[in-house]
Amino acid sequence: MDVVSRLVITVGGIGTIAAVSTVAVFLVWVAAPLFLPARSVPQPPAPLTPAAPSPMHLALSEHQTLAWALLDGGRVVALDAATGETIETAQEFDQPRLTAWSASAALGTAALGFEDGTVRFARFGFASRLVDAADLDEPTRSLAIGDRAACEHRGRRGVLQRLSETQFRFDSFEWAMDDPIAVADSAIRLIDHSESTSGRTFIALTEAGELKIEQVTERSNLLTKKVTRTVREGAIPYDAVHGRSEPMRVLLTGLGDNVLLIWKDGRAERYDARNITAVSLAEQLDLLESDDAQIEAVEFLIGKATLLVGDSRGNVGAWFRARSADASGSNAESLVRAHLLRGRGSAVTALASSVRSRSVAVGHADGRVRLHQVTSGKLLAEVSAGHGPVRLAALAPKDDGFAALSGGTLHRWTLDARHPEATLAALFTPVWYEGYAAPAHVWQSSSGTDDFEAKLGLYPLIFGTLKATVYSLLFGVPLALLAAIYTSEFLHPRAKAAIKPAIEMMASLPSVVLGFLAALVIAPFVENVVPSALTLVAALPATFLAGALAWQLLPQQAVLRLNRWRFLFILALTPIGVLAAWLLGPLVERLLFAGDIRLWLDGQIGSGLGAWMLLLVPLCAILSGVFTSRIVNPWLRPRSRDWSRRRAAVMDLLKFAGAAAAAIGAAWLLAFLLTAIGLDPRGSFVGTYVQRNALIVGFIMGFAIIPIIYTIAEDALSTVPEHLRAASLGAGATRWQTAVRIVLPTAMSGLFSAVMIGLGRAVGETMIVLMAAGNTPVMDWNMFNGFRTLSANIAVELPEAVRNSTHYRTLFLAALVLFAMTFLLNTVAETVRLRFRRRAYQL
Repeated sequence: MDVVSRLVITVGGIGTIAAVSTVAVFLVWVAAPLFLPARSVPQPPAPLTPAAPSPMHLALSEHQTLAWALLDGGRVVALDAATGETIETAQEFDQPRLTAWSASAALGTAALGFEDGTVRFARFGFASRLVDAADLDEPTRSLAIGDRAACEHRGRRGVLQRLSETQFRFDSFEWAMDDPIAVADSAIRLIDHSESTSGRTFIALTEAGELKIEQVTERSNLLTKKVTRTVREGAIPYDAVHGRSEPMRVLLTGLGDNVLLIWKDGRAERYDARNITAVSLAEQLDLLESDDAQIEAVEFLIGKATLLVGDSRGNVGAWFRARSADASGSNAESLVRAHLLRGRGSAVTALASSVRSRSVAVGHADGRVRLHQVTSGKLLAEVSAGHGPVRLAALAPKDDGFAALSGGTLHRWTLDARHPEATLAALFTPVWYEGYAAPAHVWQSSSGTDDFEAKLGLYPLIFGTLKATVYSLLFGVPLALLAAIYTSEFLHPRAKAAIKPAIEMMASLPSVVLGFLAALVIAPFVENVVPSALTLVAALPATFLAGALAWQLLPQQAVLRLNRWRFLFILALTPIGVLAAWLLGPLVERLLFAGDIRLWLDGQIGSGLGAWMLLLVPLCAILSGVFTSRIVNPWLRPRSRDWSRRRAAVMDLLKFAGAAAAAIGAAWLLAFLLTAIGLDPRGSFVGTYVQRNALIVGFIMGFAIIPIIYTIAEDALSTVPEHLRAASLGAGATRWQTAVRIVLPTAMSGLFSAVMIGLGRAVGETMIVLMAAGNTPVMDWNMFNGFRTLSANIAVELPEAVRNSTHYRTLFLAALVLFAMTFLLNTVAETVRLRFRRRAYQL
């Protein structure tokens, strides 16, 4: 049997270690690709044929088989991306001559300005359709799988690629023009446009120096299909005189609510265009950090809120609007440079942003192309497109390829960007996200718009995990350990036989049930009685202590007769303490919280005195107890040798009352002094009240961890050899002195293990936190606010995260962090436990 037991234990131990190690290996295997570098593979260069006259715009199709370009002179052409051959001319503008243009790949629209002062909108895109082999002629049907060729299908020119034995894909370019809109009598020099739910908005700078903004709304009659167009006009108070040159670009933000004018020397003006009939100058600024630099290229990121500015030194700055407090104290929006992508000294000649992420391709004068993720600052790729300057750049719609036009040759690369948003800095340090006033730790993994930027900061989740653990342990550990000490050292064995299994049965309560009770029963109830709930924390222990001291006033014979019912008397004190807290709650609210704790927590009324009292009363109570036991009791001990039992009991009761009064008085005095010098802790560990908060989580999760801590701690206390207790009692020590000075130090390693196992239970808890804490990734220690933990976040988002590889792997990284935290805590706990164990042997 010994051999079998040793074998089973060995196999079980090794199997447990192997299982836990396998989990760790799996988490690393899933999360590690987050930090792998991007890969780019060059494709054969394609000289443009016939030679294109100065292309002004370039875009790739989804499958990178086609490209379209807008050529100088007003010709729109579709190109074979592999060969550079012009497949078809989609549009050619002779009269009137094209003088300005603006194209948005994300919207699939272009705004074109002409010499006669008109503006026309165009819709463009790439169409893909699957074609059966039976619908093709023999030459194209003989293509090998994977090969492609330019051809004509159903009257359209495009590129045909064979996908399988029976199926082909035909890609073609589509272009459609709208009717012209008369804007001015002179030629359009610069133009930009945006689209929103209210319609199309465009801004145009004319040759006469007029800067106009117009909003076009189209409505279609459902019966007649007739389209009615409404145009609202506005003028921008732009002064083209006083010696300034014409701006190099005029830009319109994504919602059409702001206009930007940019000059090559770095000067910029931003106009508020929320009301196009009353446009006003919002700010003037300099976009360059050096006086000897010039702006060479500008481009918006997806959403048209972040402006990229490339200069002659090779740097690219990312600017967006953020709120900041001005000199008057009011919050005002201003353009800030949140990110700077530094180059290698060669001037920026081309910028191309992604239509699905915050990546940008930067072309330089030395022929190099660099790909960056703007928010994280990660360099994805750096390649060469020859020795001449890069004229144009383009990113594929799926971010799986990019192209650059240099020296009349189209250079292409396939790209595996992997996970550019996820870097160690982005996950664990503050990041400046678009629209935020400053860098911040943020977790927000999804939204309802395509231009949303995933925010994958794990710090708020780690903070929430620690917050939940701290508040849970503050509530659960004292109760569990004191209950274990009482059960082991003072409770009658027959009562212990019934009570201990009952407490252990609490561990079987499903966490989802506890979370449900917390969210739907306890949280709404506590919300209406917050002052009484806070008072209960002090009133209930005080009631128990006062009852214990009052028990000593009974005659000795009565104590002996009623000793078997003492536990029932203790339980009877519970409703008395609850009733006292209920009655004292309104009084405490008036004295400490200015009569309304909800408004007081918001900082609308009162001072910080009440908050300091919440913090200082427990500390002063502990100090008062230490002072009583270390100073007062030794002083009274020789003087009370001849006292009667009743007189000693009365003195104990007076000591308790005096210590309580001293603690409250000292706390009030310190709170008054701290408040008088202007310190107010509201906004730190107390603040705005939210129904599902850390206080509720600490209370409910305390019940989840109490059975575990209690059971292990009681077992550790019970295993202390009985002869140690007998020796202590025989030397004249009381049962309490024996428990505190003999039993506890001996069992300390087991008690510490109990606390650590309870800590692990709290760290990994999911459903209670999810249902009772609001699941909001905020970072503050406010006990009346919610939070989100790593485990709750994984449980909520993992089913949806499979749609996004970065999000999915980031959640596994969060699980790995949780695993590492637990492993580290357990390692520290085992080290401390062994120290306690050695100390116990020495004792």
